[in-house]
Amino acid sequence: MKKLAYKTSLSLLALAAASPALAHEAPFDDQSITVIGAPLALSETNASVSIIDKEEIDRAQNGAAADLIARLPGVHVTQNGALGGVASLRIRGAEDAQTLVVIDGVRVGDPSSPNGAFDFANLMLGSIDRIEVLRGANSLPWGSQAIGGVVSVTSTDPDLASGTSGRVGAEYGARDTVRVNGQLRTAALGASQFGIGGGYVRTRGFSSAAAGTERDGYRQYSANLSNRTEIGSTLLFRAFGLYAASRVELDGFAPPTFTFGDTDEFQKTKEHYAAASLEHRPAGTSGADGFAHRLQFAFADVNRDNFNPDFGDAPTFRARGRSERLSYSLDWGLGDVFGSAAGDSLRLIAGAEREWTRALTDDGFAPDRGQTATTGGWAMLAARPTETFSLTAGVRRDDHRDFGGATSFAADIGQKIGNDVLLRASYREGFKAPTLFQLSDSSGAYGNPELLPERAKSYEVGVRLGDARRFVDVAWYRRDSRNLIDFVSCPPVPDPLPAICASGNRPFGTYDNINRARAEGVEVEAGAKLGSSFAVRANYSLTVATDRTPGSPLEGNRLARRPRHLANAELAWAPDGASGADLSVAVRYAGKSFDDRANSVRLGDYVVVDLRASYPLAAGIELFGRVENLFDEEYQTVATYNTAGRSAYVGARWGF
Repeated sequence: MKKLAYKTSLSLLALAAASPALAHEAPFDDQSITVIGAPLALSETNASVSIIDKEEIDRAQNGAAADLIARLPGVHVTQNGALGGVASLRIRGAEDAQTLVVIDGVRVGDPSSPNGAFDFANLMLGSIDRIEVLRGANSLPWGSQAIGGVVSVTSTDPDLASGTSGRVGAEYGARDTVRVNGQLRTAALGASQFGIGGGYVRTRGFSSAAAGTERDGYRQYSANLSNRTEIGSTLLFRAFGLYAASRVELDGFAPPTFTFGDTDEFQKTKEHYAAASLEHRPAGTSGADGFAHRLQFAFADVNRDNFNPDFGDAPTFRARGRSERLSYSLDWGLGDVFGSAAGDSLRLIAGAEREWTRALTDDGFAPDRGQTATTGGWAMLAARPTETFSLTAGVRRDDHRDFGGATSFAADIGQKIGNDVLLRASYREGFKAPTLFQLSDSSGAYGNPELLPERAKSYEVGVRLGDARRFVDVAWYRRDSRNLIDFVSCPPVPDPLPAICASGNRPFGTYDNINRARAEGVEVEAGAKLGSSFAVRANYSLTVATDRTPGSPLEGNRLARRPRHLANAELAWAPDGASGADLSVAVRYAGKSFDDRANSVRLGDYVVVDLRASYPLAAGIELFGRVENLFDEEYQTVATYNTAGRSAYVGARWGF
């Protein structure tokens, strides 16, 4: 069976390579995107941006958002066991904590975690309308964390002209998994439109520990609300809120052997994200030209509690992380200053913000609290001197209360040749501030208040070829990172010792800026519509991510959990005469990698094939089903952790 899986998968990949694949959007489409940090047309970004739209999300049916994002070029996802286990997303070989995640304008990293990364385990597709992914550093508009890239998620978008529409669906499948979700959009109040979404997931799961036999289950309730209200003809109010409550069973290191295996531990997580903004458009809310400015307040709360029934009902570990951000931004079209007949040929886009962050961790022995604040400002010029040439350039300055300041630059250019060719190049800088956990000066903690921000410089050149029916996009990139933060012994460590080691309060070690790294590679993405019924798409990524720390015994080693080779292919069929019917097969390949910096633990390569189908039964009612990991491939993305075998699901949804 495994040989058949490989033969089938490689055949599909060969087919996709021979017939360029359908992109999520045509490469020269003028739709607006925001993941770049400003509402620019996709054709004018000069950056590597992928869009997963509502149609693509509907075809995926259900499941974790990370599984769908993993099909994009340069993206690799690792998961610690069953559904609900920590899911980490790495873009172009960067650390998971170096990818910024934004949901409806709210930054959603966890300030109480050691590295501040967003855990994709609890982000489900049920209430998501759109996902935009920027690959490459881009701290100019976003600030900290945007070293590897930015993931921007839009939940239930309330924008619609009039009336009410919605959808509700349910499915059942492998490991007693139940999923129910729904969305409702209404403009019944005229100038005020609402988007409401919600979902429920429950599964018995499987043993997260490869050596275990006990099932590790998962459950989540979630709800989100979005609002768009026009106030008069020039003001636009928006609001967003999301709540998710999750419970996941964990495996751990139980006595007396303290080897990784089955335990009765579990974790409860509550996430609260919200934002409200007021935008003023003097020329009117229905237009996008001229001058507009916006004031926004947003916050993110992540509360985690770990329990071990062997030690009673009280939490054995608590974590509380909260960030609040007040921001002001403006977008000013300065007019056709170049005489290019290209509309607003010069735009000034700028912003200022203040962020407050606080965190608490408590293991029952030594609670650790921390708080900090950051002030940032940035400005960018977007110019179109001619109808075929575009460029952007800008600078950002951040001042952190604890580690000081960081300045970031970014610039890119794009030149169209005819209607079907775009040459592009960019230089972008990124930085990541140390987390409160890493900066903590509490006695018995692990932090180091002398840490500097991690920094990165990213270079990219590329070419896009094609039209609305077929295209190919090729990009070469390189990212050099320095001051990377890692945990060190205290002592012994290489000289010089971190100053906090002299305090005697770091018996188990501390964090220090010791590492450098380089990631470089090539991405090829292509797509085509084949007649009226078939669409094919594919991508291939070569990523070489290595430790470049001078004098380190690990210099030259590959960074952990970064496969050099990634490939995806999908063939979709929408048969003529069966409106709404759909059949697709998707193939994902990940090459070999290492689980550790020492490159001593190998992770094998793997091929996973997914099959999906849907069929309309009646007006508005659709039956769907899918088989994930069709050929029951056995593999690991994290050493000692299981992954799901063959899994089948069937469900129905009703749209109105």
